[in-house]
Amino acid sequence: MIDFLFPNYCIFCNKESKEVLCFECWKKFKTYSLRNQNTKRCKKCFHPLKQNQCLFCSSRYLYFDHLIALYEYNSFTKSLLLDWKYSNNNIVYRIFLKDILKIIKEYKPDRIGYITSSKFGKNYRSYDVLETLVKKIHKTTGIPCGKDIKKIKSNKQSQGKQNERFFNILFSFGLTVKLNVINKYLLIEDTITTGATVNEVARILKQEGIKEVLILSIFMEDIEEESLWNQ
Repeated sequence: MIDFLFPNYCIFCNKESKEVLCFECWKKFKTYSLRNQNTKRCKKCFHPLKQNQCLFCSSRYLYFDHLIALYEYNSFTKSLLLDWKYSNNNIVYRIFLKDILKIIKEYKPDRIGYITSSKFGKNYRSYDVLETLVKKIHKTTGIPCGKDIKKIKSNKQSQGKQNERFFNILFSFGLTVKLNVINKYLLIEDTITTGATVNEVARILKQEGIKEVLILSIFMEDIEEESLWNQ
């Protein structure tokens, strides 16, 4: 009776569904899984290889030790992300939770953290977009988690070439807690485009004495390989 009076709907196509995505949208979503595609990717930065070489790693210094992304960032997944971040739809994280837990089980981090939402983001939603997800991870795994990083300087990442953003973002983040000695730290991000943000956060974490910094991004936009040569 309750389901009849208050039916649930797929957040993408609005068809009636007991899950966050209906079966058809779920099948479509799973085709964007980067780990299940045949593209050869760099073991460090997860960008596509060209003739067995990584143009991304060779064109910049990377502070993180390993990056992995779950899904393509495209028009379909972007709509899910925007719904999650700006439409107060806090249950979207349930779509990714199972795959995230698999990665965590594989890498066994000592601590999991994320970057707390900016003031701009909090104007559009009543929650920190990654907080509910990370709390659920902690409840499931028992691994210490927290909103360990915050933005302390505003800048416009959309301006400048890709390599310039790595310089523009320097000293834009700070820690919210004092981290004890940690061997393996996992940073969770919702989306990676240039990689400048996670690289700067990894630099800060390494300065704190963390030995290994792993990045797990839910979505990732592949940069055009040719553009890396033109930077």
